[in-house]
Order: sequence, then structure tokens, then C-alpha cells
Amino acid sequence: MPNNDLKQLIKENKIDWIQLHFTDVIGRLRVLHMPSSRFLEDKVREGIGFDGSSVGLASVEKSDMMILPDESTFLALPHEKNEARIIGEIHESSMKPFSACPRHILKKSIKYANAAGFDEIKFSPEMEFYVMNEHDSSEDRLIEQQGYFAPPPLDEVKDYRKELSEMISKSGYKIKYHHHEGGKFQHEVEIDSVDVLSAADYCVYFKYLAREIARMHNLLVTFMAKPISNDAGNGMHAHTCFYKNGKNMFMDENDDYRLSQKARYFIGGILEHARGIAAIANPTLNSYKRLIPNFHAPIYIAWAKHNRSALVRIPARKNVDVEVRNPDPAANPYLLFASMIHAGLDGIKKKIEFEPIEKNIYQMSERVKDLGIQKLPINLNEALEALKSDDVLCKALGEETINLFVNYKEKEWQQYLGETTDLEYRLYFHC
Repeated sequence: MPNNDLKQLIKENKIDWIQLHFTDVIGRLRVLHMPSSRFLEDKVREGIGFDGSSVGLASVEKSDMMILPDESTFLALPHEKNEARIIGEIHESSMKPFSACPRHILKKSIKYANAAGFDEIKFSPEMEFYVMNEHDSSEDRLIEQQGYFAPPPLDEVKDYRKELSEMISKSGYKIKYHHHEGGKFQHEVEIDSVDVLSAADYCVYFKYLAREIARMHNLLVTFMAKPISNDAGNGMHAHTCFYKNGKNMFMDENDDYRLSQKARYFIGGILEHARGIAAIANPTLNSYKRLIPNFHAPIYIAWAKHNRSALVRIPARKNVDVEVRNPDPAANPYLLFASMIHAGLDGIKKKIEFEPIEKNIYQMSERVKDLGIQKLPINLNEALEALKSDDVLCKALGEETINLFVNYKEKEWQQYLGETTDLEYRLYFHC
């Protein structure tokens, strides 16, 4: 965006403050607030210095880093007065792009897909989340009155979800619908598919906006994968398809599944690298409490047409896409989508193909080994080991990214191993 265009937008929207948003390797949003007048100064717009060691991106002896604003991401925040958001990307002090900047990594992945013959990649992420009353911690509130597509008044936060959806719409996204999900306090807002970079930006923005609007309603929002035991977990199902010259390259009307051969190879690549992708798609200790049987979350590495027990499925949609079902909202969307792009392209390049499994795989536990069906990792440590041994993913994300990500997550794993939980007290205190 040219300088004058940005000045005009700031003037037209009466913007007094700029929120500069960027995402660290783990996927957490970081925000810097500054007056719009200062933001427009050349010395600021050419890069804003910050301490990279304080956000886990660098060691203290080389911690000076820069945020370079992407002015094309200007967005007048619909819930704020006279404030706008601009997304920044991480650079080294020399202004060289930082190799572990998540948004930069996704941009490189898009170029890689372009070089492979695909000029557009569209994603549609489904963000599930729990909404609770921050003033009521009583377990008596956890009753079986809500549920999938629950109507008002049983759907107690419809007004909150409606306002959130309206704010998303004012932010430039097309709302498909919003509804109560299967969990007692679980909800979903879904948008139309957008280009993959915009989809990743949206995931970060949605979490930010959902929490901001919740605060205004005295509500709490969590994107934890499994916030309540024995209830539905929060997923971030990722629908994707590749395009060339405006044509959906995953569609073939003459195929029984309406899938092109490229789509089958893409699915093959996702399944081939699924165990490594899990570290990115399911990056928390809590993530693996969602990936258990009979809660509509996949544990087996397989694909099917409409089968919700499979890791990858082909939803009943007019415009075919591929739905990957294991990611959860804790995932860094930039790294996740980059991983999926490279895994899928590896499948296309190597012509990797798996036969679909159309039966309920949860009920096939005795046969999965005979059929050669692998499982997703059962915990974070297993997923990290799979990621480290996956050459395609390591090359796609880069050595520095892998080291930063794995080192951070291995510390979480070590901390978890040393914790004594309430369950252990209940089971073993009198042993």
C-alpha cells in the first residue's frame, strides 16, 4: 500500500492509535500500541525495534530485532474507537527477514506452491471455542441442556456470538453461520474460504477479537483443545483446495469421490507426514486429551468421504475441498498451513496414495494393524520426535524454526513430567 493511501485511510477512519500485531513461533499474538502520527513517520514504518529474547525468538546477546509493518493489512478495529490493526513481520536487526518469522515462512510456502503450478491456495478454518461466565465457577452450571445447534434460550450466549459475528463481518470476512457446538459451552463461527495467508491472519485475529468481545460481555473464552473432561474438544478443522487459473484443481466431476488425482496425492502427502504435522497442529500437552476415540476427533491416519472418524475427509460440498480434522486452535496457523502445503505437495510430487476407509475406524481397533492404518502420536513428546525426523517438514519450516519450537515444547514436556496431579493423589495417595 503506498504511503499516501495509508495516510488517507488513517484520516478517513479518524485513527488515533495503531495496534501493531505480530505472532511468535509458538503462535501467541504480540501487540505494540503507538500513536498513528508516530506510526506514519518514516523511521517507524521502516521497522520498529524490539527485544527478541523477551518473546523467545533470540538469545540475550543477539536480541535486537525489528518488526516491519505490512501496510496492506490495515484494519479499522470495529470494536474499538479510533484504533486500527496492522500486522507486522519479524526481521533481524540488519532488516533481513527473520528465518523463523511464521508469516514469512507461510509466504515462502505459497511461492513454493506457485512454482509447482498452483496460483491460488484457499483455506477455510473452523474455529471452535468454549464460552463461560467468568463470575460463575460452579460445577452445577455444567449441565446437559446445551448441545449441537441448541436454540435460544438454552443457547445462553447467542447475543455474544451474534455480536462477534457482526464484528468479523465488519472486518471484511463473509460469515457463513454461527451456532452452539456439541460441547456444553462450545461454539463456532465459520467464514467463507479465503486465500491461505488471509486465513492464517484471520485465525490470529479471530482469537483476539473473540476474547475482546467476551470481555465486554463479562464472559471468558478459551481455545484449549480439551477444556472440560469427558466433553467435546475444540478443533480447528482446516479445509483447503488448490487452484490454477480460477479452476479448483482438487475437483473431478467424473470421479466417484469428485476428487482429482492431484487431490488424492495431496491427501496422501498429508497422511504420510501426519505424525510430524501433529506437533504443529496439536502443539500443547492438552491437545492429546482431545485426540481420543468417540469424541469426533481423529486418532487414525486415514481418509474417507464423509467419515468423521478419519483424519482427512471430503465433506459433502458443491465445491470440493479437503478437510484435515486433527488441528486445534492452539496451533500457530502460519506454521500449520505451511506444513500442510509442503506435505501435500510432497504427496503430489511423489504420487503418494492411500485407499479410503469408509467404516467407523473407532470400531475397527482390532483390524487397524492388519489394514496398515497408523495412529497419530498419543502425546506431545511423541509428536515432537516425529517432527524432528520428518525431513520434508524440517526443510519447509527451517532449522531455526524447528529448534525454537521444539526446544520450547520440550521444556513444557519436561515440566509436565515433573508435575504431580490431583488424579495421582486420588489414585495413589493410599497405595
